[in-house]
Amino acid sequence: MAFKRVKLNHISRKALEIGHTYGYSIFYKESRDIYKSLIEAGSCFTKETQKKIDTLSINDLYVLSNDHHLYEKDTQEYLSKIVDDETISLSLKLEILYDIAKDTVAELFKTEISLAKINRTGELVDDTIKLLLSDKSAAKVMLSITTYDYYTYTHCINVSIYALGFGAYLNLSKDQLTVLGRASILHDLGKKNVPSKIVNKDGKLTAQEYEVMKNHPRYAVEILQEIGEKNSFLLELIEQHHEKINGSGYPKGLKGNEIHKLSQIISITDIFDALTTKRSYKNALRSYDALLIMKNTMQKELNNSLLEKFIHFMSDKMEKTKVNQ
Repeated sequence: MAFKRVKLNHISRKALEIGHTYGYSIFYKESRDIYKSLIEAGSCFTKETQKKIDTLSINDLYVLSNDHHLYEKDTQEYLSKIVDDETISLSLKLEILYDIAKDTVAELFKTEISLAKINRTGELVDDTIKLLLSDKSAAKVMLSITTYDYYTYTHCINVSIYALGFGAYLNLSKDQLTVLGRASILHDLGKKNVPSKIVNKDGKLTAQEYEVMKNHPRYAVEILQEIGEKNSFLLELIEQHHEKINGSGYPKGLKGNEIHKLSQIISITDIFDALTTKRSYKNALRSYDALLIMKNTMQKELNNSLLEKFIHFMSDKMEKTKVNQ
């Protein structure tokens, strides 16, 4: 079956399970406006199907938007299964997890937000923490798969990965890691309510545009409260991620210990990822150079004790992270 584009949602190619029967059709793009069925609803995803994907060099797959919730249920069950599967390599598990996370978080920014979608990101954080705590090498592998190109949704995932890896390095409790991971993956959700011409601007924001952008932590809290999020600690961490130790941050101009330690972690990892990812108007910095800038020019803005520990954490991982760009 082939047709011109209807409302479709992108899905992760790596999240398809060989031997699983899918209750919905899965499509690939044959040409600019033509999509063809890879498998029909009720069909099994086989090794032959996977071979077809490889032979045709299919990079992107899709499901009908009305079927996306079924796909999400399937992928969560698949993730839960592979996390505990010792026959699957850690790197493959994390690649699948990252790929699914990209689609999940992208959905938050492209479509109407619901508490179910927010909880879905929490499930991804839980799976990430489980891998982190079960394998000492997980943090290094996680850092190696972060993307160098900046999109709001990939930035959110990268920040969550850095924050969780660093949090595990600091021996935070599982409960602390959970709220840290959730807050960091949702920290820029408020940009959904900022005009796209500002969010996606190719270049430095004007003073007026910057004032609009500064609302995004507050917008994130409002969005989450409107859909029924009750975790006030989570909301506090998100709202504080742009506060600075010297009081120069926003939205409240908090100082020092008025800013929660977990928010200070998100702030450090947020800045680091922004510096080490490529934008249309700037090249990505090497990890070493980004850390040097943070250490030399942001001493009054960041928690210096945490920053030193983050530098040590990253030094242990450098050989497989963005230092090699």
